[in-house]
Amino acid sequence: RDRGYGIPNGPAFSPDGRYIYHTDSLRRVVYRFELADDGSVANRQPFICFDASAGAPDGMTVDAEGGLWIALWGGSRVSRFTPDGRLERSVRLPTSQITSCAFAGPRLDRLYVTSAREGLDDAHAGALFEVDPGVTGLLPHRFAG
Repeated sequence: RDRGYGIPNGPAFSPDGRYIYHTDSLRRVVYRFELADDGSVANRQPFICFDASAGAPDGMTVDAEGGLWIALWGGSRVSRFTPDGRLERSVRLPTSQITSCAFAGPRLDRLYVTSAREGLDDAHAGALFEVDPGVTGLLPHRFAG
């Protein structure tokens, strides 16, 4: 059992099934755990840490290349990180509270990004955005643990 989260979000799984990513939005940290065949997790390590100016990591997904896409609450964007945790690109969006993202479409080549309206009155707050991510996603991962 893992404890001590302020605001937990995620999770997402690496394509090879070796890792699970989990976020503590309050602390602005994405953790990476090793995932065993029986579904147990071990070796929690900070994987990506954000400063306040970037926003807080919220929902996330992984693409077929192992890129981790993270919605940034307060950051007006969704960002893609390489499997080793380096920022590879960001897609700016016209509202600040970006909440989550998921691949969809017949070829899983569209990224849908959600946002929240809470406390905002801009026209795009609470909208659903469709992004061309330039990569494909994965089918949902069935977790047996």
